[in-house]
Amino acid sequence: MGHPGRTLTLVRMRLAGCSMQQLILVVAVCVGSGLAHVGTSTMPFQIGALIDGGGRSAAQTGLFGFLEVGALSVGMILISNWVDRIAPRRIAVAGCCLAALANLGLYFTHALYVELLLAMAAGAGYGFVFAATVSGAAATREPDRVYAIGNGGALLIVVALMATLPRAAARWGALGIFVALAGLAVLCAPFLLGFNAARRPEGPQLSAWRVPGALGLLFAWAAFSTGTGALYAYSERIGRSISLPPAQIASVLSAGVFVGLLGTGSAALLGGRLKRAWALCIGICGSGLSCLLLGFATHLVVFASGVFVYWVFYMFLYSYLLGTAAVLDPTGKVGTLGGGLERLGYALGAGLGGVFAEQWGYASTGLLGFCGCLAAAALGFPSLFKVLRHRTAATAANILPTASG
Repeated sequence: MGHPGRTLTLVRMRLAGCSMQQLILVVAVCVGSGLAHVGTSTMPFQIGALIDGGGRSAAQTGLFGFLEVGALSVGMILISNWVDRIAPRRIAVAGCCLAALANLGLYFTHALYVELLLAMAAGAGYGFVFAATVSGAAATREPDRVYAIGNGGALLIVVALMATLPRAAARWGALGIFVALAGLAVLCAPFLLGFNAARRPEGPQLSAWRVPGALGLLFAWAAFSTGTGALYAYSERIGRSISLPPAQIASVLSAGVFVGLLGTGSAALLGGRLKRAWALCIGICGSGLSCLLLGFATHLVVFASGVFVYWVFYMFLYSYLLGTAAVLDPTGKVGTLGGGLERLGYALGAGLGGVFAEQWGYASTGLLGFCGCLAAAALGFPSLFKVLRHRTAATAANILPTASG
């Protein structure tokens, strides 16, 4: 029999090693989530750079943005059934290389068709990083909390990058922001090697669509994203329509990003404590409320309330959607597919929002966003909650070893 002191020392070393592995993984999720959202978050800067530095028209830059976001979403959808066969760190590093080379190419090229091809390459690169982030954290014990912390770190990375882009433009010209984006991808790559700390996923060997409960979750995810995307894409225009000064609108939208930390913080604190069904319902109700507040805003207080409520509940719900996908499928296939559908829904929502706003005004866009959230809750959640209840009962009976809903 071993010496008690030596045994205690070995236990402490194992616990310390486990904590360090978890810390490395959380850092990788933060960095990966931040880089994955860089393409969409900095799209206004990219479009402005192409107009000012490349002489492109609004229609051409609109096509550029559509192709980049579309490539991100399609790339995630296509790779979703392969994430359990390829190490997340390999997917992530490949995505970093692709995004870095594409953005560097955008700095040097002046041919429109080359720019459009590079837009798709950059989008695919960000999609690969996003897929690796989702699958790399899917098999953790507390996925809701890990994703919530990662989303909070992502917000800080995006905000810091936005503050850096004007300096890059001042140093290297209008297209210099693409140099900064390429440099960020290179700097992020070493941190994404931390996905090696993720434990090997063990889940159902099914396609993402066939995982029990996945259809309800994926429908709810897409409907929620389409509805809120329809509204938030025009939030700046809504502010102008009620005669708010541009500086005031920019301040409110920027502050909204920081307020979103309350949503991720709440999800991180409540992860594993609040019943999953309640968390999803709270998140979708808050998101629907934000659509009504923004769509029917008549002055600054209502407008700012709509923006802040949107960010708090969007970040809260987003963490739980990712966590729920991980509970259904620890391999990350469902979460990766859901992330792709979320980006696709946002792009579709932006198009629909423009049509509704032009034809019937921003109040109709707010109703469209609210209906998207309502559809998610009424049509997607019931089948999902039924599966989660069965998993909870099975876990209580020691039939399933995985986390319950």
